[in-house]
This record gives sequence, structure tokens and C-alpha cells, in this order.
Amino acid sequence: MQTLREIRRLLDEAGLRVRKQLGQSFLIDGNLMGKLVELAELSGGETVLEVGPGTGSLTEELLGRAEKVVGVEIDRGLCELLRRRLGERSDFVLICGDALAGKRALSGDVLAALPRGTHLVANLPYSVATPLLAECLFQSWRAACGRGGAACGFERLTFTVQQEVADRLSAAPGGRSYGPVSVVVALLGRIRTGPAMGREAFWPRPKVGSRILRIDFDADLAGGLADAETLREVLAMAFGQRRKQIRSVLRRKGSRFEASAWASAMAASGIEAGLRPEQVRPEQYRSLANALGPLPDRPKP
Repeated sequence: MQTLREIRRLLDEAGLRVRKQLGQSFLIDGNLMGKLVELAELSGGETVLEVGPGTGSLTEELLGRAEKVVGVEIDRGLCELLRRRLGERSDFVLICGDALAGKRALSGDVLAALPRGTHLVANLPYSVATPLLAECLFQSWRAACGRGGAACGFERLTFTVQQEVADRLSAAPGGRSYGPVSVVVALLGRIRTGPAMGREAFWPRPKVGSRILRIDFDADLAGGLADAETLREVLAMAFGQRRKQIRSVLRRKGSRFEASAWASAMAASGIEAGLRPEQVRPEQYRSLANALGPLPDRPKP
């Protein structure tokens, strides 16, 4: 595991600087990195996706514990650094680019490199953490349910995120942190909370602390959801106006659901019209999405 001095040396030798706009913050606490890897419980035969490998400190640890590591790095300079250090290894695949294709899909290069049963282990850049984790779970749902010819799916996600994101991922209904990603995690996986991480565990030092979390995809639980895209649309509409009562959702311009269908689905799901979105339980959102059925076409302008 690289020390702060070693990370600085590698960056200096490559003529690189930390790019704050990419949310770069290097994990320099070896003890906490060990806890991250320990929580992942790798057995040696896994393919691991690491998003944001940086200078390769965690990557080197993962290469000693997994069959293959696929690293995705958006910083071109760091890509060259990683190629020089690890590019000759047959058990390491480097993808230079964004792990996401927009906000609602993993990139094609990432999907092509990963099999079903992949593990994510990463010190996630804060700018990408929430959409990436949600999409990993939706991709696992597609693979488990045989949708869209999905071959790639994730068995387990083990990662570091800023405490604010950790709170959203594990939030219960009624709390300020409860939102769309809270519902997605509750309906598709089982979350485990790892150690808290102080600001001093990273360089450059972030403004807030972080936490290690693990989410195990639960195929049996996920099988209760009929259509992931419908759920995604329902959550986007509901939490787009989280301060208003949920019955007012259809007043938004461009709604993809008929008012009568929405009202009937709410009644079938036991959702009181006067509730606000953060008061609706995950299983009620699942029931609402299932009752609405496949996502209708967008209305013509």
C-alpha cells in the first residue's frame, strides 16, 4: 500500500497534479484500506471492478487477492501512470474513460469487460458514487432477470464514500437523507456498514469524513420488482418534488403516466395521497412501480 510520500513521488515523476474537479482524493491510511479489502471478502477467483484506481495503491492489493482487476480511470495522466506500472500484467485490464455512459448506464467498454458475478471494490470519487452504485444494482437486476441480454452483473459492492452519501444509501423512510438511492438499495440489496473514515485518511484532505460500506445484491429480493426502468421513473418523479404531497406528482409537465393509472396504483400500494415522497416505504414504491407496469412511451411535444 502506497504511502503519501510514494503517491506524491509518483505524481511528481509523471508531472501530474490532483484534479479536484474529478473528486480525486487518495486513500493513504493503510489500516483502513486493509479494512476495505477485508470487508470485500475476496476468495481469489473473482473479477473486480475498481473505479478510480488513481496511482494503483488499492489496485496492487486487489491483484493479490482476485483473479482479475478491471480498473476504470477517467484521468488520462493517471491512465498513463497505471500503464507504466501495471500494464504488463495479464490479470489487470485498464479502461481509460468514464465508467458511466450518462447517468443511467455503465459504459459499453466496462460492460464488455465484466462477467456476471463481478465484485466492485473501490475508493469511489465522490462525483460519481451515487449514480454509479445505483446503476450497478440496476445492472445486476437486469442480469438476474434476463433483461436486455445483460451478461454483466454484480454480486457485491464494497467501497468508500463520503458520509453524506453513506447516509443516503442506508436511510430509512422519514429521514432527511431518504431518497431515490435509498429505495433502490433497499429493494435490490442488503447493506452492511463498515468503519468510519476521518478526513485525515485521505489526501488531499476532503471537507468531510467518509465511511466504508458493502452492498450485497439480493436476487431473491430483486425478483419482486417487475421493471427497473419504471421504478427509476417513479422515483425521479416523486422525489423531484419531495416537499409536495405524492398525489401532486402528475401535475408536473411531461409525466409519463396517466393520472387515473397513478391514482389506482397508489391505492393498490396502500399509499395515502397526502404523504410526502420521503414518507413512502421502499416496498410501497416497488408495489407502485409494479402496478403501473412497463414504462409508457414519452408523450409527444
